[in-house]
Amino acid sequence: MMNDTFRFIVLVFLAMHVPATVLMDSQALVPKSMVPKFAQRLLEFHISTNHDPLMDDQPVWFKSFILCELLFQLPFFIIGFRAFYMKRNWIRIPGLVYGVHTATTLIPILAEILHSPDIPSTQARAQLFLIYLPYLVIPAMMAWVLAIEDKPFGKAGDTLTTRKSKRK
Repeated sequence: MMNDTFRFIVLVFLAMHVPATVLMDSQALVPKSMVPKFAQRLLEFHISTNHDPLMDDQPVWFKSFILCELLFQLPFFIIGFRAFYMKRNWIRIPGLVYGVHTATTLIPILAEILHSPDIPSTQARAQLFLIYLPYLVIPAMMAWVLAIEDKPFGKAGDTLTTRKSKRK
């Protein structure tokens, strides 16, 4: 059964990822005129402070990952948050798919960070690597836990009661 500490980490991760995806990552695909000025400034700050060549140059392969993030991962953040919050076992397969997909996409991203000539120093490279690393580690851990646990939230996680059935 999933431990409460890891469940809390997943909940925080999923909740924080919604604004990060909508306000920051989506800027790789959304027209600038649709992005709030504060979000544009936040992305500019991130690029200049952390020397992020991916968010700065936005290569096509990276944009394809952002498209997957918007179409697949963003809905999962919301649905997954609810399922982890309510301890629902049905999230096992969607969570496993999300975790494997996301962890896999982070391999070329981290490789680019490690080898990009556009990052000015070893310290800047390490800093950017550590910013992206949780986006590999947490989904990979989620995939692992959900792969080995047939019922990640125990028998109670099979309960499908709704508010209406509770009122009866």
